[in-house]
Amino acid sequence: MSYPDWNLTIGAIVAPFSRFGEVKVRIETDFPERFKGLETVCIRALDGVGRLMAVERTRFHKGHVLLQLKNVSSINAAEELRASLVQLRQQDAVVLPENEYYVHDLVGCTVFLDSGRELGRLNSVMRGVANDVYVIGQGKEEILLPAVRQVVVSVDIAERKIVVSLIPGLLPGEAEAT
Repeated sequence: MSYPDWNLTIGAIVAPFSRFGEVKVRIETDFPERFKGLETVCIRALDGVGRLMAVERTRFHKGHVLLQLKNVSSINAAEELRASLVQLRQQDAVVLPENEYYVHDLVGCTVFLDSGRELGRLNSVMRGVANDVYVIGQGKEEILLPAVRQVVVSVDIAERKIVVSLIPGLLPGEAEAT
């Protein structure tokens, strides 16, 4: 089945963990506490096929989550789930504070300068230590913009539009301010 509503990825299964069928999950959410109390998840294989599975137990171990899924009771059964995504429904997403956004909501938005000039589509967001970086365009046309208040003027998810104000030197081929 496809389960199109179950497309919010919170983790990826990296390996079986025990001979009893636990799976080791790389956390792919800013809210790892959401693993506690999970009752059902969609396990989506690389081919896109998903299946709803009941969660029997979760626990944290060395920066990962260990999941025990119902009817997965051997290392071989757990191995079959390797590289699958652990997903929830969009409606189960944590409500974010004002002016914070999920990456999947930002990707695909059109980015404009505050002057009205279109820069292109936001293709990805790179996670940084100090701040995230928006990647607009690709190849020689790629633009990297820091996702900071001095640069990002507004985000309108409904309109799929991001407005930015550039600091001199941010556009390719543009000389930095001296």
